[in-house]
Amino acid sequence: MGSHAIRGSWLGLGLALLSAIGLGALGCGAEPVVARAVWIDGLGADGTRSIHVYDRGHRYAFDVLGATDPHERMQLGPRGRGVMVRAGARAGTWFDLDDGRRLPLLLPPSTPDGDGPVHFAARGDALWWLEPSDASLSVVPLAPGVPLQRREDGSMLPVSAVGAAWAVGSLDAPRLLVKQADGSASYFRYGDADNPIDQLELEASTHALWLPNQPAESRRCQTATDCFTSIGLEPSGELAIIAGTHSGGWSIFDRRAPHQAGPLELPDPLASAASSGNLRLLHVIDRAVSVWLGAGQLYRWDRAAGIVESTPVFAKPPLIWSPVDRGRALVLLAVTGSMYRVDAQATTVLNLETTDCPEPQGAEPVVSPRGDWASWSCNEASGEAGGAAGGEAQANTSAVVRVSADGLERYIGVPMSPLALDDSGDLLLYSVESVATDEVDGVVASGRPRSLFVLSREGVLSRIDELEPAPAPVVRGAGDIATYIQAAALE
Repeated sequence: MGSHAIRGSWLGLGLALLSAIGLGALGCGAEPVVARAVWIDGLGADGTRSIHVYDRGHRYAFDVLGATDPHERMQLGPRGRGVMVRAGARAGTWFDLDDGRRLPLLLPPSTPDGDGPVHFAARGDALWWLEPSDASLSVVPLAPGVPLQRREDGSMLPVSAVGAAWAVGSLDAPRLLVKQADGSASYFRYGDADNPIDQLELEASTHALWLPNQPAESRRCQTATDCFTSIGLEPSGELAIIAGTHSGGWSIFDRRAPHQAGPLELPDPLASAASSGNLRLLHVIDRAVSVWLGAGQLYRWDRAAGIVESTPVFAKPPLIWSPVDRGRALVLLAVTGSMYRVDAQATTVLNLETTDCPEPQGAEPVVSPRGDWASWSCNEASGEAGGAAGGEAQANTSAVVRVSADGLERYIGVPMSPLALDDSGDLLLYSVESVATDEVDGVVASGRPRSLFVLSREGVLSRIDELEPAPAPVVRGAGDIATYIQAAALE
């Protein structure tokens, strides 16, 4: 594709957004959820598609122009600041929903297997990828004020580092831990609003570590030893704990002391669990505190204080864990209701009240930014609908479960799918089709949205949008399962 055609797609995307910002309508009656959600409707008669945005009670839309169907690759950033839209083989645009900026992008080319992978940094303030030609690490900082250069066609010129195998981003700092082509581990810093540098700054490096071919992580597991992360990078990007193998052999890499990188000596309680193969690293909270999971035990290790706290896990699998509070804490929960929160000071049992959830719906539980609330949906019942011969069509009801330190709530009704949960406990969710046999673009209709709702902390359910025209299935990236609505709670 020539640069002129690519630039045309970018200009259409950008001008459409700029003409729409500020035209939002206030939601009626319902308590606004401190969250953003985005979805896109079907192709209109004039060849345009509208991206719809829910933003803390306001709703607006902007058109995406062009015949390349950019809706097929649309991804909301991890913290909901903006959305990346891909158009055609290499063109894309970052739309900043906070300030209306647009950044035209030249992305890795599409292949028969899908798009070249483009990743958000964990903090949500940068995009990165490996160039197909030489595996150089390319980073586009997304924060305002970073003095990026542009190509002649208007696309942003990434900042780069030569030769990389993978990168892992920190949750609360503009840093990446990178495995370089020579096998070394390096900390790089990219520009942000506080330090708007126009390059990747190498801060520390070591050849003393064994690094995996690719980072691995499992945040949902049927047994405790199936939940893990192979690279635990603390939120400020100052220190990493790295698993040498799936069953043990951890090492440590401190950005401030790269000459001390090497094996990590575990204290007795963790060493004992590791020797029997029953220990996994979940998360590194700060320079001293890390969180580990064993068979029936949740461990909080404070290296500075020399303390290991062990908390029994009373939870029926599957277990789900997630970093919260910008990585300064971790939540572990089960869809039956048990919920634990670990931070630098303590492990807190938020809830032990349980409920039946024999068949969780497809979406993962949503957790509030600070980690005080969680919600998910369970299939409540099923049966023949509409008298279909042979019982081919199934009608379902569902239970929406919401958990906090106040206990467990269960709301039974039409099938619902939670989208985002804010720190006040207000929940954004949508109702879904209850007939499970139809498909739209390869996506089963049982997940098709019908209406958008808010469930307030007080338990009041309000419909806020009829979702007309209906949302279309969207693929966030290569290899991903199509989804209808993407959302993120805002801090």
